[in-house]
Amino acid sequence: MTEAITFDPQEKLFVLRMQRSFYAMRILSDGQLVHVKFAAADPTVQPLRLSRLDEYPEADFSSWENQTRLWEFPTFGDISYHDVALKAAFPAGGIPLCAQDGAIDPIRDLRLRYRGHEIRTDAAPGLSPAHGRPARKQATLRQTLIIDMQDLGFDFCVRLFYRLTPECDIIERWVQLENRTATPVAIESLAFATIHLPLGEYDLTHTAGSWAREFIPVTQSLHQGSTVLKQQGLNTGHSINPAFFVQPRGLATPAGGPAYFGALAYSGNWSLRFEALPTDPIRIHGGYETDDFALHLAPGQTHTTPAFVFGVADDGFGGASHRLHRFIHDYVLPVPAHTSSRPVLYNSWEAVYFDMTVESQVRLASIAAAIGVELFCVDDGWFKGRRSDHAGLGDWVVDKTIFPEGLNPLIEAVKKLGMRFGLWVEPEMVNPNSDLYRAHPDWVLHFPTRPRTELRHQLILDFGRPEVVRHVHAMLDALLQEYDITFFKWDMNRHATEPGSVAGREIWFRHVAGVYSIMDQLRKKHPRLEIQSCSGGGGRVDLGILGRVEQVWTSDNTDALDRVYIQDGFSLFYPPGVMECWVTHEHNHQTGRVLQLEVRFDTAMRGVLGIGTNLDRLSVEELDTYRRNIAFYRKIRPIIEQGRLHRLSTARDHGASAWQMVLPDGSQSIYSLVVVHSLLGHQVPCHPLRGLVPNATYSISDASERELLRLSGTQLMTLGLPGDHRHIYVKAGIRSRTVLLSRVE
Repeated sequence: MTEAITFDPQEKLFVLRMQRSFYAMRILSDGQLVHVKFAAADPTVQPLRLSRLDEYPEADFSSWENQTRLWEFPTFGDISYHDVALKAAFPAGGIPLCAQDGAIDPIRDLRLRYRGHEIRTDAAPGLSPAHGRPARKQATLRQTLIIDMQDLGFDFCVRLFYRLTPECDIIERWVQLENRTATPVAIESLAFATIHLPLGEYDLTHTAGSWAREFIPVTQSLHQGSTVLKQQGLNTGHSINPAFFVQPRGLATPAGGPAYFGALAYSGNWSLRFEALPTDPIRIHGGYETDDFALHLAPGQTHTTPAFVFGVADDGFGGASHRLHRFIHDYVLPVPAHTSSRPVLYNSWEAVYFDMTVESQVRLASIAAAIGVELFCVDDGWFKGRRSDHAGLGDWVVDKTIFPEGLNPLIEAVKKLGMRFGLWVEPEMVNPNSDLYRAHPDWVLHFPTRPRTELRHQLILDFGRPEVVRHVHAMLDALLQEYDITFFKWDMNRHATEPGSVAGREIWFRHVAGVYSIMDQLRKKHPRLEIQSCSGGGGRVDLGILGRVEQVWTSDNTDALDRVYIQDGFSLFYPPGVMECWVTHEHNHQTGRVLQLEVRFDTAMRGVLGIGTNLDRLSVEELDTYRRNIAFYRKIRPIIEQGRLHRLSTARDHGASAWQMVLPDGSQSIYSLVVVHSLLGHQVPCHPLRGLVPNATYSISDASERELLRLSGTQLMTLGLPGDHRHIYVKAGIRSRTVLLSRVE
């Protein structure tokens, strides 16, 4: 095994080496662990020579600023007037530093000092998947450095974990707290890690938005003070996603310059705090959101946090995306249970809404199979009492007034048509008009004697109660035992209000742990089950949930042109191969916009293709177009799932989104262009492609399998694909094109 982690006992220096970056820290004489350097570098550079480089002089020139030391894991104690990674409150006690010390209760002072370290290959962060479905490279042994720290006076230990994935230039960091004292310890704030950036001026890029407008890229400058991204809730959130790039101002581009990146593997109350100190250093604290946060450690109890995943790229935003995409594909996503590719899905929601019958579902399934669909998913409205969104949530049994013989007749019809069967569920919710709520009105989040706010006519189950988690698991498990269901669309459709729970303020963490545990148990017992994460669209997308699902629903907004903006932002951090995209009606039911079928397909074929149209209403000619495009998608699907994505232009910056996905060996590539807006007379530029074999010849074909032309890799990577500037005219109603490039020589 390559020695990725080294420790120099004379220099007291740790160096973590990745493919094109390194991370260094050292132990001071008094046991403090301080950061030294984190940067992109040529692999031949010897970072050990940096051990005596004092890049961050301590600001001892003023009594007003003396807390700028680069503590590797800063705590409230060593620091009292800047952000910290950990704040704890101890009952009065411990070892007094002077005999005159009186009792001050609680003692809010924690100072960690080095006690030892080890390197292992079996460490895992908190809330790691326990479903038994391996990731593609799970068997690969990755070194993890574990540094043991202990408080000066209290028997309170903190272990810092650093797991390396060198080929992705990625480090996963997390911490484990252990209370060895004889009294409870209250944790008031807790980050999974703190990252220190080299001195300089930086810009922050992340995604923001709202329901139906998720993942819109935002770039802002980091100035003195704190810039906070956070979500207070039980899901990851629509408005902000816990992933980011930080780039030196004016130096990073899509294809060049350094770009620091990070993402949290957690689906709950998270925060990312970017703190620019008065003396210019920048710290990034990533972990639990501190508002309404509490963690109580009883004597002997431990707590292990989820991971903060981060790294640095030397080839710009594109390089940062490539590293994250590869890491997610190889080390996060579970290997699909059925085939190596995500199936083309049909969802019946927009076709029937709550007007569901066996006959309508069988009819839609027959048409779906005929046009090439591989997975048929029945959405909301199949369970007891569910004739509208006012009732039924919580009662996860089949409504016999709709399906008198249960789901088996429909499932057997679907299977005979050559498709798999899937079902929509929303297990975390309950309608007051339900058998479950009538039996257990105390099983919801609420404060006694206070109002219970219903959103979408529903309340949230209290996953701080173990009996609630057990009940939800039992209901879903019973469905999977009775019926041949191999796919769940797992939804979660409201924000948290009145978060009263038997778990107290720990409910934010307990809820996420409960959701994860149900998914893990179901997948372990039913290994053929696959799951899609959905939370009113893209409200639950993060590295924690991606370890448990095969794909995610990025937005409830199915308008193709709106989706282009969402796709551009989503793909900054997450691979296209997990992004489910639907082709829906010509007249979009959300925006009212009317779009050509080709545009709707060209947009949807960038990820996991889904169909949501009412197939009953399509003409023979339209169905033939569906069939042809689905066949084309199935041909290019391996490139979408395994290829490297290049965002050649974005809709937000240029009015046209141009993507290229290319296999690692350059043998095949997809070029996708969607024009969102264009002024009259404006010509869309040709975009030079990337990653092709220069001396090879490529055949370029469209969805009709017509060869359009042949060009060399050099010409395509120099001049781009001819025709965009001549053939893409909004005036003519032509907004998009998708072509396949295949090496023929």
